[in-house]
Amino acid sequence: MQQRQQNQSNELRVDIIPKREIEIGKELQIAVAIPNHNNISWIKILVNKYGENPSIIKEMKKTKEGDNSKYHTSITFTSCGIYDFFFLFCEDGEEKAIKINRETMKPFITTSYTESPYWRMLVIQEEFTVPEWAKNQIFYQIIVDRFYKSPNGNVKKTEGRNYRSWGDFPNWKRNQQGQFHNNDFFGGNLKGIEEKLPYLKSLHIGVIYLSPINKNPERYDGYASINHMEIDPDLGDFSDLQSLHEKANEMGMHILLDIAVNHCSSDNPIFQEALKNPKSPYRDWFYFDENGNYRYWYNMFQDMPVFNQNNLDCQNYIYGKNGMIDKFAKYVDGFRLDVAEEIQPFFLEGIRNRANHKTPHLIIAEAWWKEDTKKFGKCFDGITNYPFTNAILKYIAYGEYEQLKEKVKEITEAYPQNAIMLNSLDTHDMVRGLTALGGKCMRKGEERIWDIDKDPSPWHRDTSEGRKFFTDEFREFEYQNDLLEKRQYEYAKNRLKLAVMVQYFVKGNPCIFYATEVGVHGYKDPFNRKSFPWDRMDTELLTFYQKMGEIRSGFDAENSETRFICADEEVLIFERANRKNAVVVAINRGDNLRKVELPERYKKKQKTLFLNGADETMLLPMSGIVIIS
Repeated sequence: MQQRQQNQSNELRVDIIPKREIEIGKELQIAVAIPNHNNISWIKILVNKYGENPSIIKEMKKTKEGDNSKYHTSITFTSCGIYDFFFLFCEDGEEKAIKINRETMKPFITTSYTESPYWRMLVIQEEFTVPEWAKNQIFYQIIVDRFYKSPNGNVKKTEGRNYRSWGDFPNWKRNQQGQFHNNDFFGGNLKGIEEKLPYLKSLHIGVIYLSPINKNPERYDGYASINHMEIDPDLGDFSDLQSLHEKANEMGMHILLDIAVNHCSSDNPIFQEALKNPKSPYRDWFYFDENGNYRYWYNMFQDMPVFNQNNLDCQNYIYGKNGMIDKFAKYVDGFRLDVAEEIQPFFLEGIRNRANHKTPHLIIAEAWWKEDTKKFGKCFDGITNYPFTNAILKYIAYGEYEQLKEKVKEITEAYPQNAIMLNSLDTHDMVRGLTALGGKCMRKGEERIWDIDKDPSPWHRDTSEGRKFFTDEFREFEYQNDLLEKRQYEYAKNRLKLAVMVQYFVKGNPCIFYATEVGVHGYKDPFNRKSFPWDRMDTELLTFYQKMGEIRSGFDAENSETRFICADEEVLIFERANRKNAVVVAINRGDNLRKVELPERYKKKQKTLFLNGADETMLLPMSGIVIIS
């Protein structure tokens, strides 16, 4: 023991408390021990906020003489963000630096001008917490109209809607007016979800994430509302929502409701009055120019006029007293904010504050790119983690391991430990996971794998009117290639399982898009939004998901760190560990048999899954293992 302590005392050490993140306004304690360097005249710490010049340069105080010179200081940060830092010291008139090897996490002495990764500290909002029930949970995303149609729900039909039989193929062609319109209604309802709660429990679901349920005109998906205060009658009413909420809570599950507050439907009476009457008090709720033209979402969807978030009455309508948030908060446990990147921070903050004014609610923001650190804890509690979605699929499909490692590192360092991250393999806005891993025309390299309709593509051509996308041809391609042949499907399914093993144990909360777990595939909307095939489920795939849910629910992921043991084009092995437990995931996406050496701790197994003949020493092609120690 004495020898071990002596060896430690002769090591270059940098002690940082806390190690990875700190609340704004709190003191970061830093100490440096430099052995056998007696002629040091000074040592400084250089701290740089990402994107800025060095914001802090501070000389450290010497605290001990002898073979082990020690220096210390403390820093208080005044703004949120990512800070990099390293140390400079002067010995015998020569300037040197102390930097860190980011692979081994050990410090080393080098020349002052050597480029090398620095230490990194994340400064987060003060007292940022999320509801305890949201941690360590598996999420399940549902488009209510497409999940399950209960005969105990609403049976009345709304005029103007195109009602379809359950299991019919969604309409993908233009309507009589030459428009693509989301007017296919299959009749799924809130009562249907309540009746399928035991099914969701078998998947070990903790949070049920519902598509918007506000009253809408002719859009089954609910993303353009004509009344934010009411529930669409096809889906049910507030008593149905209350019953679903109460029974889900009784079973240990919670309800997350998607809301679209950036825009409304052009059929919304509020907008119609504003459109027809320039002197209407609602006119300023929207953006009109001098010619009476209005701003609509993404400059593409004219049936979705954008709200003026600076209008006080509009703010009160959404998050004021007795506004939309108040109306629904008592019936759900949280909100997912559609197109959050279009919503101003003060508006997001208003929603979060109002939702939490009586009981804590979970606020999730739709995010397609890395989000700003300072928004966590102020504007929202978590995000839809599309960067991970793309990175996981790209690795499983093409072996792009560097992108996966980079994204895991980037997001882990940029987001607070408490942040809830929804890690999906598919959603309502992208190609289904099975199609992404087994279909045609998926994207490699820098592009997102599912962006098959982005220029250049087979459906973009130069015309006399300029570059044009031929939507009808694209949709015809999606339809003709929707059905995966048996061999193609089995190949995609094997790859999906490997992707799920990564999805479930990489940092964040796994999120299943309804029916992926039973084999539903398809290209983009409307092909990815089929009704749930209750009478023709892939039960083998479902059993795999249920087993993965059992293993994931038995792993306490809080404050765990991710470490890559191996990453190449064929094999990925990573570990997540904290003081309570550890899990190792090893997959082989390639065609060659590979030997593996796992850390000693995994000989004491708590829960395991061995896929396609793999074991603790050998990974067969397209196989994998999960071991919790």
